[in-house]
Amino acid sequence: MQEIKRRYVIPGDKIIEGNYKPLMNVVKSGNYLVSTRVGIAEAGKDGVKVIPLSGVYIPRVNDLVIGKIIDRSSLSWDVDINACFFAHLPAQDVFGRDFSPAKDDMGRQLSIGDLIIARIVSFDRTRDPMLTVQDKDLGKIPYGEFIKISPTRVPRLIGKRGSMIQTIEQATQTRVIIGQNGIVVVTGRDPDGLSLAAKAIKMVEEESHTTNLTQRVKTLLNVQDPVDPEQPESMNASSSTESSTESSTESSIQPQPNVESSTSNNSKSGPSSKEKHRNDNSEESSNNDSNSDQKEKEQE
Repeated sequence: MQEIKRRYVIPGDKIIEGNYKPLMNVVKSGNYLVSTRVGIAEAGKDGVKVIPLSGVYIPRVNDLVIGKIIDRSSLSWDVDINACFFAHLPAQDVFGRDFSPAKDDMGRQLSIGDLIIARIVSFDRTRDPMLTVQDKDLGKIPYGEFIKISPTRVPRLIGKRGSMIQTIEQATQTRVIIGQNGIVVVTGRDPDGLSLAAKAIKMVEEESHTTNLTQRVKTLLNVQDPVDPEQPESMNASSSTESSTESSTESSIQPQPNVESSTSNNSKSGPSSKEKHRNDNSEESSNNDSNSDQKEKEQE
């Protein structure tokens, strides 16, 4: 896939030409992919999309949302999910199939003003969204600090593979619950941690379109980048190599014993073995000569 540099687009801008799959806020017109929103265009393995800079939340099936109970009827609760539609949570979803409006008190489970995290199970333009809280980790949120951000900033707040939100949670010792509808709830025991997490979330919302945002958030949270553990070992290895090189160099530079002096000393101390051998041979030859002379005299 041809790489697309992240750039700002407005409705009607041609993003790229070719056989690419249009994703969020992108439509195909002829052989071009065209933006339908004001935002940042980018391409991934799945296709081409536009991340909007602003906008309201449009419900989608299977979205996790955080809502506030605003009213109730005899069979369901009305929930504000920060959209142009109010959602409905059936009472049977909370009480079970044996729910009876005459016997069961709905106010004992959920009251007006309570916050819930739920999943959208159905929605179309003719009917309001229907919610469920039967899945794991869904239901009433007992306490926490309520923060409202633009729904278009949610992907940036989560980060790649949850990196941004994990950084905030670990640095502030809090738990951050994020709804796709732009509602965030922060829970924790330390008031300073809650305040710092709220500041970081607001920074992400206001500066999500800028570069080096992750580094600025880490600076705000006083998070130090991890040091590579292999670096000290390599430094020690290089230092030991240098020291061994220096020692070998020093040993090679050390002066060798003077051969001439040892030779001169040996010559001073006495004759060498070769000279002794020569003297012995000369003595033997002189003895042989004297013996031969004596024999000749005797014969005469």
